[in-house]
Amino acid sequence: MIQLVKGEDKNVIITLTERTTISSGYYYFQFIHETTKEQVTFFKNLSLNLSLFKYRYDQFLFEASLFTNASVGKYIYNIYEATSNNVANIGNMVETGKMDMNVITPFSFAQYSADTNYTQYAG
Repeated sequence: MIQLVKGEDKNVIITLTERTTISSGYYYFQFIHETTKEQVTFFKNLSLNLSLFKYRYDQFLFEASLFTNASVGKYIYNIYEATSNNVANIGNMVETGKMDMNVITPFSFAQYSADTNYTQYAG
């Protein structure tokens, strides 16, 4: 599962190369919100893969600007290979999964400060 925080860039690790059949081109990312069915789509060039071990995993930077208008919540994602950055040239699906989009919530520690009374028994 991909975990993203709205407004933050994140390096995302996924496994795409093992099912990719093209050596150059693009990946087409499609995110579909499970409740609202809104979609976020974009292309990433295969050359933007940051992984040092592409035979094992793939790593891409997801910039915060890609999800500026996206709703918080659960998404299904589909990733396709494409020969160009045109929707008409989308090929095989190489991965599907789930993504969770959260927001940053400020956290502050709460401290309990009640008076402590001691009672001593002499017996």
